[in-house]
Amino acid sequence: MSNRVTIRDIAAKADVHFTTVALALRDSPRISEARRKSIQKLATKMGYSPDPMLSALNAYRQTRRRPIYQATIAWINNWPERGFLRSNDDFRDYHDGIKERAAELGYEVEEFWMRGKDLSFAKLGRILKARNIQGMILAPQPEPHTEIDFDFSEFSAVSLSYSLRNPALHVVTNHHFRSMLLLMQNLDRLGYRKVGLAVHPSWSEKVGHGWFGGVLTAKELITSGMKILPVKLFGLDDVKAWMKKEQPDVIVSHKQFYEQLLEMGIRMPKDVGFANLSVPSSSPEISGITQNSPHIGRKAVDVLVDMLHRGERGVPDMPLHLLVDGVWVPGKTLRPQKTLSTS
Repeated sequence: MSNRVTIRDIAAKADVHFTTVALALRDSPRISEARRKSIQKLATKMGYSPDPMLSALNAYRQTRRRPIYQATIAWINNWPERGFLRSNDDFRDYHDGIKERAAELGYEVEEFWMRGKDLSFAKLGRILKARNIQGMILAPQPEPHTEIDFDFSEFSAVSLSYSLRNPALHVVTNHHFRSMLLLMQNLDRLGYRKVGLAVHPSWSEKVGHGWFGGVLTAKELITSGMKILPVKLFGLDDVKAWMKKEQPDVIVSHKQFYEQLLEMGIRMPKDVGFANLSVPSSSPEISGITQNSPHIGRKAVDVLVDMLHRGERGVPDMPLHLLVDGVWVPGKTLRPQKTLSTS
């Protein structure tokens, strides 16, 4: 006969309904904080541990039924212009993935714009507590090395970028190192040898210098004589002068640089190839890497909800990084080079 302590055993001891215990052990905001902590303390004292088979069954049931409302997740927008997150392809895809996955699990998502007239981080904390919102996902910050003065002790929080330096939260983002390495390997396969690298230093900082790490590794692994030609000045006239001097056969950069090349009258891939470090979902004709931004948003919700269920609050002692691989997009801005037929 099993001596496993059950939820009903705890309910009998606490003199509450077993569903109250179940909600308290999931750290549900539907139960008051005092009641949750009291039941959790009792469960620990009684030696309770979840039945793994029952947990698996409950997870299966959740996927088969329409989810009921669980709680609200705060989406924290710290950009000077509120609409920027929706105008940026990756950030919009993050948000869409977050909303989609949250809805599947019974959560709503509400945006809080920190640059609004009457909102500060101190006031945000009071609002979230008053509304019993315990989970937060922080959008990428406008500047690298951003620091936020906010008391996270009563909240579960996940960041979508390395741009938040302090506090150091759990991060869900693209595996920028592997994405760059994959991109370089595909350029080599297509026969490109003179690679113009147009990555602004602030972009590199925001991704933890993962792109530059991928470039350095590619230089060691690729033996075809590929040259890396960095762009150091990003003004239109500077780029024109750089193009004339270096004459790259392909450029690795972002959508903004791609649009700059179009403005200069450069035809891609006829005049020069172009590989995007983050192909927008709205522009699959551009060759390069898609960072899987909707999936990053979905996984951020999974990480956050798991934290809520475990009762993990505050700034972690050891922040964890969940890195999502990028995928190669053939697109139409690259083509095989003549060097392939003469090598």
